[in-house]
Amino acid sequence: MKYILRGLSLFLLGLATAWANVEETNLRNILFNNYNPKVRPVENIDDSLTVQMGLALQNIESFDQMQESITLNAWIRQTWNDYRLSWNSTQSNLTFISVSKAQVWVPDTELLNAAALPQIYTLKGGLSLYSDGTVFYSNPVVMKMPCTLELEIFPFDTQTCSMVFGSWVYSSQFLNLIPYNNEEQQIDVLDSFSHTEWEIEELTVELHVEERSGHLDEEFNELEYNISLSRFPHYYKLSMGMTIALVLVSFIIMLMEPDNVSRTSTAVFIPLTILALQLTLADKIPVVGYFTLMDNFFLCCFITSMLVSIESGLIFSLITTESKRLYQYLVTKFDLTKLVDRDQKKIQERKKIKRNHNREIDEIAVEQNVNDNEHENELQSRIAETEFNATTKMLEELNEESVIDTDTHEEIDAVENSDKSISISSRSSHYDNFQNYIKTIPYNDKLLKLTYKERLVYGEMIKWVRYVDNIFRVLMPVIFLSYIGSLLAVENT
Repeated sequence: MKYILRGLSLFLLGLATAWANVEETNLRNILFNNYNPKVRPVENIDDSLTVQMGLALQNIESFDQMQESITLNAWIRQTWNDYRLSWNSTQSNLTFISVSKAQVWVPDTELLNAAALPQIYTLKGGLSLYSDGTVFYSNPVVMKMPCTLELEIFPFDTQTCSMVFGSWVYSSQFLNLIPYNNEEQQIDVLDSFSHTEWEIEELTVELHVEERSGHLDEEFNELEYNISLSRFPHYYKLSMGMTIALVLVSFIIMLMEPDNVSRTSTAVFIPLTILALQLTLADKIPVVGYFTLMDNFFLCCFITSMLVSIESGLIFSLITTESKRLYQYLVTKFDLTKLVDRDQKKIQERKKIKRNHNREIDEIAVEQNVNDNEHENELQSRIAETEFNATTKMLEELNEESVIDTDTHEEIDAVENSDKSISISSRSSHYDNFQNYIKTIPYNDKLLKLTYKERLVYGEMIKWVRYVDNIFRVLMPVIFLSYIGSLLAVENT
């Protein structure tokens, strides 16, 4: 019994299919009998045929920024009414049928601003024909069109690419091309849309009536589809972050002592590295006649790192130079009156210290003559300690000034001509210590060869060099971070 029912079901299904095929065949014979697909479907030749159009974006095939062109994968949808292809229930109970493009009249709607001929997929688009004469045509296309880039705020830019559709032959008097009344049908994005660098920000469609050259007093309806694409700047943010880090490293290097050769040698490589990073991005965008945000960013970073490098090199050269010509030249340019007065005050202060020291030595000597011989060793130790403290204090002052003036030898002579009660071996020991201490003062070996005025100029120059260096240490980071902050603030606008 089961097999009998199954066989009966298959028989009835086959019968229904055969009946439907017969019905559709009869309908097609009725519709396309004496039908001319080359004739526009209007009752009067002067009538205008309304064609509704929509666009569905499937994917971005490519976006060639160097050539400023974009290739889109999309579906073009069009709807119009062909009164010749309508039928009623007496003719057929079918509500719609599918027909090929070659069987019916199809508007010659084309991409007017194409950079290349539209490519049609092997799977041609189909047409759906409804009983009221409505024709729905949907076909997949790959379209390449120019897209002029606006790169002022690259890489935080948004690009707008336009597609202009219209009829090549029919003016608006004969073909009224308009967008769908439903906004969702006018232009939309399929779920399959995706891209690694761009995302769709906005879609709009505009209807224009344009005059074309060669068509006198004729206007054509044109639909302009605008696609706003915003760039994913993650890759560029990474490069910018690395560049900022390099500049910050150069600021850290500035904290090193100006006479440190490592400061200068390291600072030289930073602008070269920044330049290399900029060159890696140069082939990703077209050459434009203006500075982009990225150009300004790299230029600021490069100039800042170069200034740090140049400043470090100049200061190092000034501090470590052994050229007497520089000091001799500065002697002729500097007003030495104030320098001499200031230096003389320091000399008088050191002489005062020396007199107090000698007075202490004399007091200790008197005390030594009065006391017993058993205290001789203790007194000599006190003398040596007092003498060493005074010498050390004087040397610390010399080290802070980084200058060995003419009074230096007087100080050394004071050590040699100390009270005769001090033993020869003790004086010799302290004199040797004094000499060794002098040698530890930076650049004093060559400074001892300078004249008094040249040494004054050198000391003043070192003071101003360090002053300028300290200003650079504060001013450069403030200016750089302020400018970069204002430059990158455009990302949030």
